[in-house]
Amino acid sequence: MALMAGSACSSPRVSARLASLDVNQKAAQVLLIGVEGPGTPSADTLGLLERMPVGGVVLFSFNLPSAPIELEPYIAALQDAAARAPTAGRVVGIPLIVAIDHEGGSVFRFKAGGITRIPPPSEVGARAARYASLLGRAAGAELRALGVNMALAPVVELLTDDNKHFLGSRSYGREASRVDASAGAYIKGIQAEGVAAVAKHFPGNAGEDPHEVLPRLGIDASVYERDYLPRFASAIRNGVSSVMLSHVVFGALDPDRPASLSPTIVRGQLRERLGFRGVAITDDLGMKALTASSSPERSAVAALAAGADLLMLTDMRAAARVRDAIVAAVEEGRLPMARLDEAVRRVLELKSRFGMEAALDKRVRAKRLADFPAIVREDARRIRSYRGSTSSR
Repeated sequence: MALMAGSACSSPRVSARLASLDVNQKAAQVLLIGVEGPGTPSADTLGLLERMPVGGVVLFSFNLPSAPIELEPYIAALQDAAARAPTAGRVVGIPLIVAIDHEGGSVFRFKAGGITRIPPPSEVGARAARYASLLGRAAGAELRALGVNMALAPVVELLTDDNKHFLGSRSYGREASRVDASAGAYIKGIQAEGVAAVAKHFPGNAGEDPHEVLPRLGIDASVYERDYLPRFASAIRNGVSSVMLSHVVFGALDPDRPASLSPTIVRGQLRERLGFRGVAITDDLGMKALTASSSPERSAVAALAAGADLLMLTDMRAAARVRDAIVAAVEEGRLPMARLDEAVRRVLELKSRFGMEAALDKRVRAKRLADFPAIVREDARRIRSYRGSTSSR
């Protein structure tokens, strides 16, 4: 399966689906929300998905059942609820993006055995890119069998003295060639198996944690051009489907706004300079980096206006308010309808490109789940057989 991230591949089917949505449904389709329920989705979660055709969901460790193989019924329930959401006055199901962090090491949501454990990227980067490719293929095949169709990985940033306290082992290392080779191999591997990859976090991170404070990236333009921008250019050349926007304030480009809300950075750098045509995803709009000075509703409108396409909102209870804020911004002329349409089209194209509609077919789901144990065993065999090889690039 060859999947290219940056290519424009709008189809008549995508265009027809976009045309069938009203402004409320479009505003819902750009949301990637957290969901409630440990081990099984809550009634409130299923009710929300039946009422509002959100673009997707993001899962965390507390959502996951104890055994990885038990995640598939959880996701199936989410997809079945989404399939019942009304669009254009009738029930025409739009599949959910189902995303999960799958970087490896400390950012790996599965806690039990029965799935391939991805080592910390710092360890992967010290080995040959072939190792990263094997891990990517394993991750993609296993996640797809469980119903996950987007991995919020890999981190493509260099490890620096500025970001090491935040990124640590999440980076593939300090050497640009190693980072590009490992991240690119992981991207190609996971996407070859039908799972969308997400390059994180554009344009880069500082040392502070955006969950707690608004980070500031204190580098000059020359360092950005040498060490930061090329990492994302490499990920785009390797076909990454999506790029996650950080909440860092990068003073050399925009001293007033976090990157996720900055037209200078999203449109000017990611779109125009790098030519990225895939889905731009914000980091969580509920992080203190943003909520200390703005509401998720205001941030959502600002992020869309800046050029983001998919808005992460881990607080499910805020989803309706954020949707309504987007609708109000369109109706009042503060957000052009053309910009919202562009974002929705990219989300729908991503779903089409990765065959996400198959997740609504119960027979397909059953076949994938039945294959899962054998996939895990074969992945383990391939990775074991490789571990004796010499690291080289």
